[in-house]
Amino acid sequence: MRTPIILAALLIFSLPAFAQVPCRGPDGIGEPGVAAATPTANQFHRVPGRGLACAVDHAEGAAMVEHDKPVSFLPCLKVGAIAIADGIGLVEGLLGEPTNINELDYRTEARVYPIHQRSIPEPYYVVTYQDKVAVAVQLIGPPTEMPATFSGLSLGDPAQKVLDTLGKPERRCMFQRKGPETWMWPPFPIGVDVLDGRVVGLKATWPAGRRTPD
Repeated sequence: MRTPIILAALLIFSLPAFAQVPCRGPDGIGEPGVAAATPTANQFHRVPGRGLACAVDHAEGAAMVEHDKPVSFLPCLKVGAIAIADGIGLVEGLLGEPTNINELDYRTEARVYPIHQRSIPEPYYVVTYQDKVAVAVQLIGPPTEMPATFSGLSLGDPAQKVLDTLGKPERRCMFQRKGPETWMWPPFPIGVDVLDGRVVGLKATWPAGRRTPD
């Protein structure tokens, strides 16, 4: 079995109006447990003493090392079946038609896709597209009946599993009064929403200001 290669972050995490959002550090949320011995390809992975990294399969990692491909954590920016850089046709082939479309500017729109299952309320995706390419993916709500994970984390998981998987977040921010707390690990453009000790949201984005991924 080939061990995935771990890649450190290279791109800078950017969040609009970050300074205006009430944020704090990781104090008081506990300590991570034992890190996984073998990382899983295309998932973020905590490296004790070094922080967070993106694991890729051997062939892709070797191509990056040889400069045949750019070094990137794009392979790990995937929530459930939907990844950053997926085209709108691929996404809607998997999720179906959106129930809501919000045009953000002439190039950018956000679309909402509920996951139909027995639980009420239903979980749902929010996918933001720029030039018909996914640049942000969020999965929000109660646990999904069918597996839909981000780096091995699922909606409904305990906060301790987030710590064990990704380590302590650098920032914890409240974007809505009485809403969840969003844990973030800059410079990686990812977030996990935690409310009452459980995961209620999983997020991956493309760094602001960067050319649309392809």
